[in-house]
Amino acid sequence: MDLKSNQIYEDVTFDNNCEIETELTGAKFNSCSFQGMDFEAIVTKRCLFSECNFKGTRMNASKHVKSAFTNCQFDYANLFSSSFEDCKMLGSSFPEVNFIGISIINGDWSYTNLRLANLKGQNLKGIKFSRADMYKCNLEKTDLRGADLSYAILSQASLSGAKLQNANIEGVDLKSANIKGAFMDYTQAVCLAKSFGIIVE
Repeated sequence: MDLKSNQIYEDVTFDNNCEIETELTGAKFNSCSFQGMDFEAIVTKRCLFSECNFKGTRMNASKHVKSAFTNCQFDYANLFSSSFEDCKMLGSSFPEVNFIGISIINGDWSYTNLRLANLKGQNLKGIKFSRADMYKCNLEKTDLRGADLSYAILSQASLSGAKLQNANIEGVDLKSANIKGAFMDYTQAVCLAKSFGIIVE
């Protein structure tokens, strides 16, 4: 079955023999599998992928604008130099994914599984990561200014040199994270101090 714009696909397993339009617009996919497929340089606009399998999919240099990937699996996927602009990634999982050179502009990455992800030096300003699992995530020198990190799991994450000003860190336990050299605003610094039992007057 070929991949075309403005179509609805349900429980379809695609393979590398199917033809894919260079730009997919308005297509909807529910419980579909793209495992191991080549999506290099593909463009999606306003597409919806729900509970889809992207394990091992090559999505390097792909571009996604206002698309949604909800509760999808991206195990071992290649997202090198990919771009996600105003996308909803709610509940998706990214174990062992290549994030090098990724561009994330706005969007909602809440409840995502980003455990052990290497996002070092990325520009993640204003991104929503509420309740995301970022255990042992490499966020060194990452720009997280204005991001929503509320109730995210950042246990043993490296935030050395990261910019956190104006980020929402409500409910975040930073005691086991490496925050040496991280940039915080006054309110965040006070909250952090109180979490260590320090009395701020």
